Amino acid sequence: MSRHPVVDVRGLKVHFPIYGGVISKKVGTVKAVDGVSFSIGKREIVGLVGESGCGKTTVGRAMINILHHVAPDVEIGGRILYHFEDEVVDFATLSPRETRKYRSRVQMIFQDPYASLNPRMTVSQIVEEPLKLHTDMSEPDRRNYVIDLLGKVGLQAVHAERFPHEFSGGQRQRVGIARALATNPDLIICDEPVSALDVSIQAQVINLMMDLQKEFDVSFLFIAHDLSVVEHISDSIAVMYLGNLMEFGPSNQVYHHPQHPYSKALLSAVPIPDPNQKNRERIVLEGDVPTPIDKPSGCSFRTRCPIVEAICSEDVPELETHDPDHWVACPIVKKTNEVKSNEIQ
Repeated sequence: MSRHPVVDVRGLKVHFPIYGGVISKKVGTVKAVDGVSFSIGKREIVGLVGESGCGKTTVGRAMINILHHVAPDVEIGGRILYHFEDEVVDFATLSPRETRKYRSRVQMIFQDPYASLNPRMTVSQIVEEPLKLHTDMSEPDRRNYVIDLLGKVGLQAVHAERFPHEFSGGQRQRVGIARALATNPDLIICDEPVSALDVSIQAQVINLMMDLQKEFDVSFLFIAHDLSVVEHISDSIAVMYLGNLMEFGPSNQVYHHPQHPYSKALLSAVPIPDPNQKNRERIVLEGDVPTPIDKPSGCSFRTRCPIVEAICSEDVPELETHDPDHWVACPIVKKTNEVKSNEIQ
């Protein structure tokens, strides 16, 4: 969807088989991601939002190709095309060993700063490790570069020889950011990087990431459930529900003028901090989220959608252009907008 994409995700599917019985036979499939398509441009920040369990983290892990380490029998379909300067690589077809060659080009910042850092390594060793694996820098150059990186993320040289347990949560996440930036990647996948931090620390880390994104010319996939944070940091927003993409477009349009019924319900729950301004009218959805083991036919949102029609149960709706650079996966919204357009004409 971007003219000059860093990565182009096409029809991504991630299914986890379920085994049961005495002989451990496959009895079902969890369709965690079920046909997601979007792209991230150069120097662009794309926010990926949705409620818990919708598949956001699975998309991020598939894009960096670490799912086989978590679940060796995971079934991955579709294409994950990285447009590097010298070649185009489909990560969906690579084995973990084959991915190692490109690991320096795509990095990840994990959600839990307490679990994502090796407690037996000093901060210097943690940040230096990617440089050892992916560069030919000499040891003195690596050390100097590590100190420089720590300074860029707001830490001091004296912190280099300390261990992770000696830092606060915000400081640990800064170490994780420095580690991700060490190899100067094309894309960094941020898996809810501030959700485990206090609100005041969240703002510091978010502003730091925005500054570093401009300085290093890196693209971000920012996965989060805090919509106000995503609107602040992102150029574009993608909205997921039950493994499918519902809406994708510029941050300002999706946040302030959502088109898909699910996007409207999701954003109606965001509180407005200004006491002099009324909160949005809350849209309360009926029913529960279906299980990804037995998804509804057609649109995955149709069992809770307030504008559902018979056609919604037939085919999975594809993302269709609503405005320039704004896509919505809902034929009813498209039909309604066409009727309004004809009435105006």
